[in-house]
Amino acid sequence: MGDNMALLCMLHPGTPEKQKRCLDLLRRSAREYYRQPSAKCTTWSYFTPFPPPKPGKPANPAIGGMEIYTSKKALQSQVDDPAYFQSYHDTVKRENLYTKEEELVAWYRAAGFEARQGGGKEGEGVLISISRMQCKDRQKVVETITDFAKWVLANEPFVLTYALFTRPKAPNEVVLFVRYADGKGLKSHGEAPEHVEVVKKLSTLLTGSLGKGTTLWQEVGDSFASQADDASGSRSKL
Repeated sequence: MGDNMALLCMLHPGTPEKQKRCLDLLRRSAREYYRQPSAKCTTWSYFTPFPPPKPGKPANPAIGGMEIYTSKKALQSQVDDPAYFQSYHDTVKRENLYTKEEELVAWYRAAGFEARQGGGKEGEGVLISISRMQCKDRQKVVETITDFAKWVLANEPFVLTYALFTRPKAPNEVVLFVRYADGKGLKSHGEAPEHVEVVKKLSTLLTGSLGKGTTLWQEVGDSFASQADDASGSRSKL
């Protein structure tokens, strides 16, 4: 298990207007705080449900987030920060932005890469998939995805992030977090023979279907920040 501690977040604004207010606050944090080395945040990304609702249909104002820190201590430093973290939550309470408490689950990066050298594309065209998997043999799942992530990094420049996470409190569970440059990249990745082969291999190592545990999201523009090393050891630029 790696040192990088991640928070997979789920926020519950009460309305689309309150969702917009939350996103404006989160963007400010991404621009002004999380791009600084002192933040010790290797990756920060926030996203909304995809596809967006059709006209006339009720909107889902949920917000998802992935925050990755260099260590548990670095995460605590962020929690203690008065100008951004505490200020954000004070605003949420004061303006009654949430319908219920946010969900925060801690994970540790086990395989893959958080960002490509040069930082890669960011913005509203970026799509995200989050796959939650229940494993028969978690170690074999980690090994399988570790090998495949190397192929993705070398051959699929439209896959911007491909990171696998585990946590001690869920010994049979993993989460795969993937960012795609656009819908075409998502489609190309899914149709690649190498991906099809990996899915077949994983199907023998999981207790359920990979597809059933996968949700799609759209990254919020100006919300992504990264100071991560990619799988080749190169430092990603902001």
